[in-house]
Amino acid sequence: MRQVYKTLGALVLGGLGLWWGLAPQPAERHVPVPAEVPVPDGGGRLIVDLVDGADEADLSRVGRVIDTELRWVHPLSVDEALAIGEVEDLSAAIEALRDHPLVEHAEAEQVIDGVPEPTPLALDALSPRRGFPNDPLYDKQWHLRAMGADQAWRTTPRGRGVVVAVLDTGVTQVEDLQGTRVLPGVSFVPGEPDARDLQGHGTHVAGTIAQTTHNGIGVAGVAPEATILPIKVLSRHGSGSSAWIAAGIDHAADEGAQVINLSLGSAARSAVIETAIRKATERGVIVVAAAGNSGRKGVHYPGALKETIGVAALGPSGEPAPYSSWGKGVDLAAPGGDKRLPDGGVLQNTVGPQGQGSQYASFQGTSMATPHVAGAAAVLLSTGLSPDEVRARLLDGARGSGWDPHVGNGALDLVASLTGLAPRGSPFRALLGAVIALLVGRLAGASIRWTAVGAITAAVTAGGLFMLAWLPLPAGAWLTALSVGVLDWPAAFGLGFMGRFPLWLSAIVPGLIALFAGAFRPTRALSLGLAVGVGAHLLHGAITGSLSPWALGSLGPIWLVANATACVLIGMALAGAEKLDREAS
Repeated sequence: MRQVYKTLGALVLGGLGLWWGLAPQPAERHVPVPAEVPVPDGGGRLIVDLVDGADEADLSRVGRVIDTELRWVHPLSVDEALAIGEVEDLSAAIEALRDHPLVEHAEAEQVIDGVPEPTPLALDALSPRRGFPNDPLYDKQWHLRAMGADQAWRTTPRGRGVVVAVLDTGVTQVEDLQGTRVLPGVSFVPGEPDARDLQGHGTHVAGTIAQTTHNGIGVAGVAPEATILPIKVLSRHGSGSSAWIAAGIDHAADEGAQVINLSLGSAARSAVIETAIRKATERGVIVVAAAGNSGRKGVHYPGALKETIGVAALGPSGEPAPYSSWGKGVDLAAPGGDKRLPDGGVLQNTVGPQGQGSQYASFQGTSMATPHVAGAAAVLLSTGLSPDEVRARLLDGARGSGWDPHVGNGALDLVASLTGLAPRGSPFRALLGAVIALLVGRLAGASIRWTAVGAITAAVTAGGLFMLAWLPLPAGAWLTALSVGVLDWPAAFGLGFMGRFPLWLSAIVPGLIALFAGAFRPTRALSLGLAVGVGAHLLHGAITGSLSPWALGSLGPIWLVANATACVLIGMALAGAEKLDREAS
């Protein structure tokens, strides 16, 4: 038995080594200060991004170098070590901190804005429409139908379980957001202590992403089952500091947001914002950002960054909107509106003037295009896809004929991005499950026949009857379930969001089944096969990145490998029990 455990230990260590060798390694977090970051003449506010983990003593030490008192941007930004202070000579202060060991970046504060004027729409004499959705103003939402949201609602969980952070002027839960899950927000804007929207832009953006849908009120949203995390980084005047935005991005990632919507931008780059985005994307967060409303060549930042999905705007005709910025950095185009045409704006429910009341307003801008893509990302994530798969599907599914400076990869097409989403079996996973089961059974001393049953069961559990996908059989959820591994069953039945639930991607279910079915000899081999098959799938998912448990971020692969190990140990216990029973009889 000692030899069995030695062999198992070698197997597990080999798997860990293979995972470490093949898994994507985190990129270097230091981002050089880009040449485009402007340094104004004279004094002003300086943003200092200290190394992560810096404390008050480090903050004071850095402040003494430039002879100024630095303070944390916000109490929530202390963990990310983001500080701000007034200096008399910005250029000299930045140069003094350029190579300081405690400083990642130092740059002049930027003011970022770009908020469209609303056009309110009266609701008088409107009656609810019939069918799905029954929102009475849905017929005016050409933008949702243009991207295929109405078809996606019928075949997906509609964003359920996905948290989308809206970094904007705040979010107020107006009448047509009452049925949407909105988390307690936070404000990084001095003088505006909570995340209520006093301007209207942020609530409008949140509505596009997740407006309560099919409630007989108002309008619909792209991913109505998604959860909104409001983070106020723009003031009631529609502008915000680059320090607030960077701190908000850090906070969104820390709070478990899976998608970040940035309907904001500037022609100038900000190193602290780029660093925050880099760290968020390393944790698996999808960051979507506006291309800008200049109408000229030159995509605004952070939309132009390679880490973000830069979004240009389309009008109702499907042509690029005249105000939309274009050029390198545009990844997708989505409905943003063109109010030169009747009902040509993007219609959502938002707050009234000064944040009072509720109104249905048409906005236009790349700010409006961006949440269509963020909502689409939430829909795709809710099907169980990984962040990398979602990004690839958004770009590959776009309607276009190669990259174009005005529309990037093409127009957002959620239906095309969902095409062929049904999971597929894996011959390699099946082989991996069978091999591990054979090793476990034989090394534990179980009979050849018993071990063979367990190996066949492990192969089917891990890889499914994958050959069924090669046959001309009618499509259906049950056929899909038979052709894929057990862990893929939620996706086969349209519950892909459950496929990323950490307890599903664990040894708990195989362990419970082994506890009961493993007590009986006729079902013991099946229990071993199930446990080892699940373990093989978990190990394969950790190595390839194809499995991504909710909310675990970079700890996801460790969780998968640990539970794969537990599954193999369960299989060894069952094989050992079979050997003892056989010897006793």
